[in-house]
Amino acid sequence: MDNLGGHPGLTLESPGVEDQAERAMTAVGALVLHLRREAGFSIGGLAAAAGLSPGLLSQIERGQGNPSLTTLIKLSQALKVPVGRFFDTKEQGGALVRRDERRRLEVAEDNLIYELLTPHMNGQLGMLRAQIAAGWDNKDAPFKHAGEECVTVVQGRLYVCVNGVGYELEEGDSLTYDSSLPHWYRNPTDQDAVLIGAMTPPSF
Repeated sequence: MDNLGGHPGLTLESPGVEDQAERAMTAVGALVLHLRREAGFSIGGLAAAAGLSPGLLSQIERGQGNPSLTTLIKLSQALKVPVGRFFDTKEQGGALVRRDERRRLEVAEDNLIYELLTPHMNGQLGMLRAQIAAGWDNKDAPFKHAGEECVTVVQGRLYVCVNGVGYELEEGDSLTYDSSLPHWYRNPTDQDAVLIGAMTPPSF
């Protein structure tokens, strides 16, 4: 999962950062195009499989779209790849990950930030930090990936639903579950929430 990645939908005022965001969206589009062709989909076929419009998919592939995390989840499921394929692909050496060198997935439309705490997702354990925006949820596109997952809320509150069973988590609470079951998150508050997640094997 280290081919391409980026920061879809990143919008900041700094011109340099905007240029970086544009390059990142172009990289995400190129990855989607590559995966679509590799899977033998036409634009219309992948759009139908992911429940998206062909026009939106075409924009994403040209690096002109602003995909939400829900859109990326739908694409990853239709292409049968983990959402983590869209993480930034800065090379990480050894085991140490500095705070300012974390691989990131930023989705401006949803005001979400995912940061990989492990150097990559090619080992036996993956860890990430997720900032979940106020009011956001992915009920319409739940996560589902092989393995086991544990999440700990370190800021705010979250509602987590696993296979139809809901859990209210406050700061310091943890939840462990079979991640092959559909699971989704909701931030029911007007403040951002932050969680730390561990996954084995690494998948997202």
